[in-house]
Amino acid sequence: MIVSILMSVDDVKRGNIVAGNLKLLVRVGFFIGVASALTACEPSDVRPGLWLKGEEVTASVASWRFAAETDEIFIETIPWYGIPHSTTIWSVVVEDNIYIGSYGLDKKAWEKNLMENANARLGISGKLYSVVVSTIEDEKLSASLSLAYNSKYDMAEVFGEEIPLWWFYSIKQR
Repeated sequence: MIVSILMSVDDVKRGNIVAGNLKLLVRVGFFIGVASALTACEPSDVRPGLWLKGEEVTASVASWRFAAETDEIFIETIPWYGIPHSTTIWSVVVEDNIYIGSYGLDKKAWEKNLMENANARLGISGKLYSVVVSTIEDEKLSASLSLAYNSKYDMAEVFGEEIPLWWFYSIKQR
């Protein structure tokens, strides 16, 4: 366009306009493809995703009971490189509060991200909640959450006889 107009007749003869426009089209196409892939990449089952989509909820949540029957929710964390990481997780609601958990000796990517930045977003039934996540240190509460998880998800059916050690996290709305 303007670049083409400013080029000389010699550029046209050498094919620089065609080559220049082709390079521009390839770059634009690449960025459109990347942008499309990034905006359409929500987590699914065990496959992680990037940005979560949904309606942002800014009103204060007094009770998280609405999430009690939801088997899997989404969590979006921000790694050190700034592009969101999202995944599906399990949750339980105890006394109007929502808690999330993870198992095993190795921390998951979302847990590692939360160690650096406790701010996250939860996706529940198409709505997004800005939250702060913190590790549960209270053993009594952890035991209560373990029972709630066991009741909701039937850990023996999922894991067999060797139910792994779980870590739990509290959620507070930002």
